[in-house]
Amino acid sequence: MHISELNIYPIKGARGCSVQQVSIEPMGLVGDRVFTLLLEDKLANQKQVPKLVEIQPTWLSDGSLCLSHASMEDFTLTPSASGQSKIVDIYSKLVPTVDQGDDVANWLSAATGQEVRLVKMTDAVDWFIPLPEFAPVHGHKQAKFVDAAPVLLTNENSLHDLNERLAIAVPMTRFRANIVVGGLAAYQEDQQQDYRTRDILLTRVTVCERCIVTTMDQQNGSMTKEPLNTLSKYRKRANDYAGGIIFGSYLTTAGTGLLNVGDVFESS
Repeated sequence: MHISELNIYPIKGARGCSVQQVSIEPMGLVGDRVFTLLLEDKLANQKQVPKLVEIQPTWLSDGSLCLSHASMEDFTLTPSASGQSKIVDIYSKLVPTVDQGDDVANWLSAATGQEVRLVKMTDAVDWFIPLPEFAPVHGHKQAKFVDAAPVLLTNENSLHDLNERLAIAVPMTRFRANIVVGGLAAYQEDQQQDYRTRDILLTRVTVCERCIVTTMDQQNGSMTKEPLNTLSKYRKRANDYAGGIIFGSYLTTAGTGLLNVGDVFESS
């Protein structure tokens, strides 16, 4: 079992960046989901702002973030810790954030066709998801706009099995994973508890229940009913927290280290 892909998503809902190496810490992959869009002062992702799929953010070596869109000139953002304070409701928890300014807001609004703002968290907060199965992340510090737990893992062989059932195959980009593994049996990630490399131990929290974002082409924004329709026929569980259709696993880690494409995982 090995790492076949590593991805970070600097802006929640925008395109991801494929990387060969990334630092990881208890709050997740460094550079991942640092920013989010607000629409009418509420947290927004591809469901609320579909044209996020057209925006490519890329971290630059000086710590700035380059934003690209096919119809616009690139915009370079220098992250700011000072600016207008905005309180964002995340799972009924009020989280302080700082607005990144009018220039980037205007650029993003033009790119998406909606009046949006870009924010980052002011400080790390005690994370809490009001569901018992997310107890492993309760109280842990978090300064990123992760969906639930710090890391999302998917499995190449699970995707292969899914695509064998689909009339038109879908790519792994639909599932917006941080870590993609090879060499693990299809859906074995449902049971695999630990993923250990030389530097780091990742521990499974729970399954990832999938939303309508998986039906959106992550390049052009077009939508169909797949793969949710097919997954619902054989990958749907009872006692769900978000619809019950599962693909992938949420992970957490207590340590810091490096992950590399090609690293071998060994179960503990």
